Amino acid sequence: MAKAIEKFWSWLADKRNFIFDRFTRDSQQTQEPEKSLIKLPLELQTKLVDALENLPSNPSDQQAIAKCLDQAYELWQENCNNANNSVVILSSPVTAVSRILFETLEEWAEQKQVLLKLLSLKARPIDIEDVASKLEQYLKSSDAVQNSAEHQREIVVIPNLSWCFLRSMEGLAGIEYLQLLLCNGSRNRFWIIGGDEVGWQYLNSIFGLEAYCGKVFTLPGINSGELQEWLEPVLQDLDIMFDNPRIDRQILDREKDNKTNYFEHLTDISRGVSTVAVQAFLKSIYYEEIDQDQNGKDIAQPQGKRLIAQTPQLPQLPDLESADQYLLYSLLLHGDLTIGSLAQSLGDLEMEVQTRVQLLCRKGVIQQQDRVIKINPIYYPRVKQVLTNNNFIISRE
Repeated sequence: MAKAIEKFWSWLADKRNFIFDRFTRDSQQTQEPEKSLIKLPLELQTKLVDALENLPSNPSDQQAIAKCLDQAYELWQENCNNANNSVVILSSPVTAVSRILFETLEEWAEQKQVLLKLLSLKARPIDIEDVASKLEQYLKSSDAVQNSAEHQREIVVIPNLSWCFLRSMEGLAGIEYLQLLLCNGSRNRFWIIGGDEVGWQYLNSIFGLEAYCGKVFTLPGINSGELQEWLEPVLQDLDIMFDNPRIDRQILDREKDNKTNYFEHLTDISRGVSTVAVQAFLKSIYYEEIDQDQNGKDIAQPQGKRLIAQTPQLPQLPDLESADQYLLYSLLLHGDLTIGSLAQSLGDLEMEVQTRVQLLCRKGVIQQQDRVIKINPIYYPRVKQVLTNNNFIISRE
């Protein structure tokens, strides 16, 4: 079990520079929140970003997942032949559910003294037609366990269900295979599956997957108190102060201090999505000169400057054409895509899709690195609202 976790973290270290980072830089464009960060001295930029990247996942997410796993696992242990042998953990499309899931599973597996069988897919295969055969090759090896003794039970972990499909004619065979395994009961096998709520909504509408799963759990949004506690080490390390809130909040919430007002507003605009909150937090930080006391000594930092968190704001979403909306929906559906896979999912020519991608990258709405693209998290709440208003199915009922 320890070797399995160690293997995953080794893989995660290789991938985190883009797929798993809370703050990622587009390889070709300067976007938010990076545009705001360049106003800070380079040393502070680096220190601030590194401090956020080194934070563990939001503890409330880990606690919620652990509780959900405990309940489902105990039911399964009582009767491994029942249909409630799986847990699906869903996050927002801009949250790295794999990262949160494995930071939780590392401790959970130690406590339960269980072995984890990790699906070894590192990304969506370039040839999506290969997904089903890869899954079968990986999962069929344990078919003998289906009729084996109780002590040979196993826990299968699929870190990211989004890597097992592509919305295309040939791209759903992997999900069909997984559905078959879940439908047949998978005796002596307990499933832990990570995914995002948009992709799950799509797959469930086609295959009715939820009917074959014991528990489907969506991560709750982070509240202002949890967000403040989570970011507190960064605030203290960099001695970040808080600006006065907007005048309306000063009037309505005059009994609250600046810090409390800040985090309530940050939670509100980020819709409780921690990845978005981190991006908006970064965008709100600026550098200002501070006064000196009568003895000529700086009140706060020796350089005579300090970091201030202004009222957080999300950037305005540029006007989107219909083609842009379908492109963004496909990215929410899959989490991240190569240009080729995106074109295949849209049924468009790759050159046409590349043109739209470049335009959206320049506007800051999406990010691209090594031909892999995803939505810039700081735009996610506004993109979600626009797509919902245009009748795209985004959230679970």
